[in-house]
Amino acid sequence: MRKVLYLGLICLFYNCAWLTPKEELKAQYVADQLKEIDWQSVDLVPLFESCEETLSKSLQKECFEAVIKEKIVWVVQQMFDQDSLSFSGTFSIDFKVNASADIHIQKIDGFTGSMKEMQSFEKRIQKEIAFLPFLSPAVKQGIPVTTRFQIPIEIHLD
Repeated sequence: MRKVLYLGLICLFYNCAWLTPKEELKAQYVADQLKEIDWQSVDLVPLFESCEETLSKSLQKECFEAVIKEKIVWVVQQMFDQDSLSFSGTFSIDFKVNASADIHIQKIDGFTGSMKEMQSFEKRIQKEIAFLPFLSPAVKQGIPVTTRFQIPIEIHLD
C-alpha cells in the first residue's frame, strides 16, 4: 500500500509540470530561442532594386555597398567640381539601415577636409542617399531589423 502511495505522490509531482501556464512555457521557449540566435549576422542583407535577390549573401552585401559607394563618389565629384573640394585619401562612413529601410549616417571617420566641408558633405550624402532606389531592410528570422555598416571610401581628386 505504501508503495502505491509513494508512486502516486511521485506521479502527482511529476505531472505538476503539465499544470504550468502556457504563457510561462512560451516565455521560456522564446528565451531559449533568443539565446541561440546569432545576433551578429542577418539572414538577408538590405537590398536595392538593382541587386539580385538570388545572389549569395556575400555578393548581395557587395552589391549593396557598391551602390552606396557609387553614390558617395558621385557626391564627392560634384563637390570637387562645384565647391573646389580639395580632398584626397581614405575615409569611412558608418551608417545604419533601420527596419523601415531608412539609411542614416552615424559618423564619418578620416575625412581630412574642413569642418564646413565635412558638414556639407554629410548633408549632401544624406540627401542623395534618400533618393536611392527602393531598399528592402535586412531580415533576421523573417523580421526586418536594423543593421549597421562601415564602408571605406578611397578618393583621389588630384
